Amino acid sequence: MRWSDFAYAQYVTNEEYLYNSIMMLEALHRVEVQADRIILYPEDYKVPVDNESSGDPTGKLLAQARDLYGAKLIPIQVQKIAKGDETWQESYTKLLVFNQTQYKRIISLDSDATVQKPMDELFLLPPTTVAMPRAYWMDQLFLSSHIVVIEPSEREWKRIERSMYQNKDPGFDMDILNSLYNNTCAIIPHRRYGMLSLELREEEHTNYLGTDEMWNGSKALGEASFVHFSDWPRPKAWLEASDLVIEAVQPQCEKVGSEEICTDRELWHSLYKDFADRREVSPARNLPKPKANLADSGFVVVGMTISRI
Repeated sequence: MRWSDFAYAQYVTNEEYLYNSIMMLEALHRVEVQADRIILYPEDYKVPVDNESSGDPTGKLLAQARDLYGAKLIPIQVQKIAKGDETWQESYTKLLVFNQTQYKRIISLDSDATVQKPMDELFLLPPTTVAMPRAYWMDQLFLSSHIVVIEPSEREWKRIERSMYQNKDPGFDMDILNSLYNNTCAIIPHRRYGMLSLELREEEHTNYLGTDEMWNGSKALGEASFVHFSDWPRPKAWLEASDLVIEAVQPQCEKVGSEEICTDRELWHSLYKDFADRREVSPARNLPKPKANLADSGFVVVGMTISRI
C-alpha cells in the first residue's frame, strides 16, 4: 500500500472556518499521521507562492497550511443552498470530497473538533463506500457526519449531486448521507471516533458506553482519537463564552463523602483550554476571537440565571 493513496480532508467556505481547519491540519501534522492532508478551499482565494509573502490573509494562511503542515491545496466552487440557518447553507461543500478520485480513501473531518491521536487505521477498513459512527446521543438510529470515511468515485459523486440538487428538500449534508447510506454504510465505533465534548456533562452515559460499565471520564477521553465540540448553549471552542454560560453548563461535581470530585469538570475545561492554547501559537493567533450571541443559542440571561427562549 502507499500512504499517498489516502488523505485526511478539510473543507473551507469562509475565513472563520479556515482558521479552524489550519488548527486541524496542525494537529494532524503533530500526531504524525501517515496519509496526505488536503484542504478544499474557495477558488477565488489567492494563494501566494510562499507563506512569507504579503497579500490576502486567507491566501497566506493557506500557504502556511501547505508549507508548514504539508497540506495539498484543492480549489473548489463553494456549494450553497438558500435555506435554513446561515451556518449550514454552505455545508454541501463538504460533500465535494466524494469527487476527489485521485485518492482511494479519504477521512473527512469537521474542523469544530480536536484530534488526540492519529486515525490511520481507518484507511485499512474492509472495502466500503462510506463508514461513519452512529449519533449515539440521538434516540433514532442516525449517522453522524463529523467524521466520514469515504471511497471517492464518480458514481458516488453523481448520486450525491443528484440528492443535493434534484430532490425537493434533501436537508443538509448529514441528512443526505443518512438518506443514501444509513442502511449500507460500515459503522465505526463512536467511543473512539465520535465522542462529543457534551458527554462529560451528562449524568447518564449508557448510550455512549453501550454497556453497563461504570463511567470513567478520564478513561473515556483518553481512548478517544477525535472529540467533537458540542456543548450547546456554550458556543463552539473558538467563540468567546461568558462566565455565566460556562458556569451554568459545566459538568457537575460529585459528592463522595465529605469530598467533592470534579474530574469531568476538569477534563471538560481542559479540552477548551487546549484548543485556546493551540490557537495562541497557530498561524491564526492574531485573529480576534468573535463573541457568541447568547440569544442566538436559544437562551437569555434573566437576573443571574440562564433561561431557554
